[in-house]
Amino acid sequence: MLILRAHHLLCIQGYKGKGYSLHFTDNMDKVVNKLKDNTCIRVVTNTDDICVACPHNFKNGFCESDEKVFVFDSKVLNELKLIEGRTYLYKDILNNIRENLTYEKFLKICKSCYWFSYGYCFNKLKKH
Repeated sequence: MLILRAHHLLCIQGYKGKGYSLHFTDNMDKVVNKLKDNTCIRVVTNTDDICVACPHNFKNGFCESDEKVFVFDSKVLNELKLIEGRTYLYKDILNNIRENLTYEKFLKICKSCYWFSYGYCFNKLKKH
């Protein structure tokens, strides 16, 4: 089972092997490569399996950007009708994204994200 922040469910869709550091991208590669249709994902709003290698994550598991990313998490939970702490099959999450994530919802969730201007996420999400 993987533990993922709600907003990371969208981030991994547009992931292109770029990130904050080599350590971060190595970890992100491992997480993304573990994702198969039958992978169980527990959705959270705190540090997760991706955050462990992020340079913004302190050793005690606290993210220096926690307030900001919590807003992203909350919007994803709300717009995709997901429940924090619940475990889902990855294929069900993908189906949910495909069926429910409109461009308007994507903007509402992600427009203030640092990575938004690169266009990675939406370009990948619209192909689903």
